[in-house]
Amino acid sequence: MVSASPSPEQATRRGPLHAGVRVQLAAAALMWLIGASILLVRGTFYLRDEHWALWLLATAAVLGVLKSRILLDRVARKAVARIRQRGRASFFGFFSVKSWAFVVVMMGTGIFLRRSGVHHGVLAVVYLGVGTALALADRIFWSAIVSDDPSS
Repeated sequence: MVSASPSPEQATRRGPLHAGVRVQLAAAALMWLIGASILLVRGTFYLRDEHWALWLLATAAVLGVLKSRILLDRVARKAVARIRQRGRASFFGFFSVKSWAFVVVMMGTGIFLRRSGVHHGVLAVVYLGVGTALALADRIFWSAIVSDDPSS
């Protein structure tokens, strides 16, 4: 008995660099968590010598919550929908090219701000605000991992 060979599409979806939905969701969740952690640690570093630290922290928290609710929650939901729609696919495609470009732009902006001589209080608010927003919106990825079918 001769077994039918898989179609080219099926063969490429089984390659070593391909992953199921849950793995892709976990990769996206970890990426956001790592980014949030880096920003929160750096923001805390810039905050430590500021006399207005409590006010700066409160401002960053408010901005972070707003950024999460207004922008990043929507971005995370779109990423989850994209991953689910793709199904088993290339591991590194868990974010779209546009999303990867956005990551590069955000990293470049952070590097520019650090090197530009911006006051440490401003850096603290920006880093803590964006880190808070990423951490809050990351819940969407973790929730999707838990709610997804384990066989995917």
